[in-house]
Amino acid sequence: MVGGLIVFSERWHGRFTGDYDLDKPQASHKISTPRVGGLAVFAGTLAGLLVWGKPDNMTLHWLWPALFVASLPVFGAGILEDVTKDVGAGKRLLAAFISAAIAWWFFGGVSRVGVEVFDYLFSFWFVSLLFTVVAVGGCTHALNLVDGMNGLASMVSVLMSVSIALVAYQVGDMAVFTIALSMSSAIAGFFVWNFPFGRVFLGDGGAYFIGFVLAELAVLLVMRNPSVSAFYALAVLFYPVFETLFSIWRRKFKRGVPVDQPDALHLHQLIFRRLVQKTFNREGKEIPLYLCNALTSPYLWILALVNLVPATLFWDNTLLLCGGMLLFSVLYVWLYSRLVKWRSPKWLLLSSGLDKR
Repeated sequence: MVGGLIVFSERWHGRFTGDYDLDKPQASHKISTPRVGGLAVFAGTLAGLLVWGKPDNMTLHWLWPALFVASLPVFGAGILEDVTKDVGAGKRLLAAFISAAIAWWFFGGVSRVGVEVFDYLFSFWFVSLLFTVVAVGGCTHALNLVDGMNGLASMVSVLMSVSIALVAYQVGDMAVFTIALSMSSAIAGFFVWNFPFGRVFLGDGGAYFIGFVLAELAVLLVMRNPSVSAFYALAVLFYPVFETLFSIWRRKFKRGVPVDQPDALHLHQLIFRRLVQKTFNREGKEIPLYLCNALTSPYLWILALVNLVPATLFWDNTLLLCGGMLLFSVLYVWLYSRLVKWRSPKWLLLSSGLDKR
């Protein structure tokens, strides 16, 4: 509902909320688009919790308001960037760390990873605080890196939210289950306005809010339920985390540029140019940019499921969780190396016989 209001009221707020920088390296749209879709996700999640949060569930009664309070610094910094375009990446990362520290104060943080020596170190509050702030803040920031195509970050977030909800339901953690289900429903409501036409974008506010809540829910699920492997928290968020780490390595060691310098070399951007556009834009034919943009996202949805499916099924098995992350990493690097060298796998093209290079 809020997403629709943002779209239909664009004439009044578009000059403030629109993304007018169409020449930036990561841009893949041709017209200004509102980038305050995070307001719709925030409001939708809140509305879902007000409806589904039963008064007799005291854990849920206090947990979700505290989670929303903790999210305000990073959500606010993201929305401010969406409107002013003047909040640097460093300041937004700091806001993510502040939100993570507040959540640690409310709920506690990482206290076990299943390795004795590290579990001992996490028994010291300052070690737990430092690790939790860096981990949650980093995951919060990571989701923003995969928000580059219509429906990409939103559908991946739905899949991750559903995974957390399913695992929470199996272990009887109804508080985490309800929050995750509320968020997945809110993101799905935003998704219909974002995919395939890109009428509204998540923006930094939406990406940071979703990333923070998902990271916190993953930590809470593991810490509140000893039967859930500590590696599940990493596995369920592995796609944006791996994307971030790979991008840092690629920029610093392969290209020798600052790690925070935007570029057009993320995997979704290579798929966009070297698989989707290569399929359609040939022999003088041109397909609308929004369609090429939207057709890129399903590739990454499927890739994300390569790890999310085993993570959801084997949430209590550390070895299989690590196996799923390893398989994802190998497929990601293989596909990236093929695309960056202009050696697109023919079977990944949208129709056969189109690779004439």
